[in-house]
Amino acid sequence: MVRSKVISVDNDVIVVGAGSAGCFSAFHAAKLGVQVIICEEHSEVGVPSHCTGHVSRDGLKRFNLSLPENVLENEIDSVIFYSPSGYTLKVRFSYPVTYVINRERFDQHLCNMAQKKGVEVLNHAHVDSLIFKDQMTRGVVIKEKNETRKLTSRVVIDAEGVSSTLLKRAGLPSLNYQLVANGVQAEVDKIDNIQNSTVEVFLGRDFTSGFFAWIVPHQDGKAKVGLGTTQNNPKDCLRNFIRHHPIARRRLKFRDVKSLVYHPISLGGPISRTFYDGLLIVGDAASQVKPTTGGGLIMGLTCAKIAGEVAASAIHRENSTAAFLSEYEQLWRRRIGFEMMVMKHIRIMLNRLSDKQLDRLVALSTRLELSKTLNSVADIDFQGTSLVQLIKNPKFLLTTLYFLIASFL
Repeated sequence: MVRSKVISVDNDVIVVGAGSAGCFSAFHAAKLGVQVIICEEHSEVGVPSHCTGHVSRDGLKRFNLSLPENVLENEIDSVIFYSPSGYTLKVRFSYPVTYVINRERFDQHLCNMAQKKGVEVLNHAHVDSLIFKDQMTRGVVIKEKNETRKLTSRVVIDAEGVSSTLLKRAGLPSLNYQLVANGVQAEVDKIDNIQNSTVEVFLGRDFTSGFFAWIVPHQDGKAKVGLGTTQNNPKDCLRNFIRHHPIARRRLKFRDVKSLVYHPISLGGPISRTFYDGLLIVGDAASQVKPTTGGGLIMGLTCAKIAGEVAASAIHRENSTAAFLSEYEQLWRRRIGFEMMVMKHIRIMLNRLSDKQLDRLVALSTRLELSKTLNSVADIDFQGTSLVQLIKNPKFLLTTLYFLIASFL
């Protein structure tokens, strides 16, 4: 029988989840002098990891993060796109534009940063629900083994991830699960003919309905192989890709597949509202994820920094009303709102393209030598701004218009 114990802790800020968004928001709140507790349901921060860890180099540099050597697994300077029928488009940059990082160690690094600022981390602390008083969020109910207890606070930051359990239980709007892909990834040893600085992207509905597959290399010949799909059997889809894809199968045949992990990928853009009385929502829980690629790290960190700073301001001014906390949403939408809108429309267009149209897209892009245009893209995170710059190029404009029209046919 579960015993219930009520303890009035009266924290300044409670953060739900010790992922990257949770730890980074806690770090920035604590840095401004407020008391922060992180509730993490697992025994160890960063475990299990659900992310490929493929992240833009410039994106990380914006946060002045000095990464330990054991976090960085590789540097990437090129990408190859494979169409369903095998047409290829290779884009090579003159310098590494992305890193492959170890997400377990990265999250642990952010957690250590937060703890050095005085943040307390509670492991094995599963947050079951929010506490409301007079319609104001005033803390959380946590379960620890056979005991439940209440932790009170003036602000809660929900960074629980894509599950959005707390929002659903509270009857608040959460992400659109019709626009969620089922992701699966494996570690694979010794892939034949792997290019250590090149990410490979595979398109086609036969293997990756609604998304794409990838091979992301380490520096030691190993790689992360995965895919996203709208089907409910991602493990079967990955097995089918490894065994039967006309290009990938030759290189992945008889390879040892390890560490199979699953992770839902929200592709619908941010949820409609990310602030309430005493509550902020950040990261995957807010669907602050790129709809084009499913990458959420840089967008999540961007919003987490803002959330931590706004939460600290609310504490200092003794005002955690929705009217005050609305500044969080205003600031993050001003920073990434346009990018998210553009990327969502690109995702909608891509979802409408048939395999034949994807073949034509890659073939036409190769014929027009768009790789030379694309390798001038300075920022792969803020794709909306980059698209505005690229569309000035007549070749890129021709391709974009062609496939915008084709996607509606």
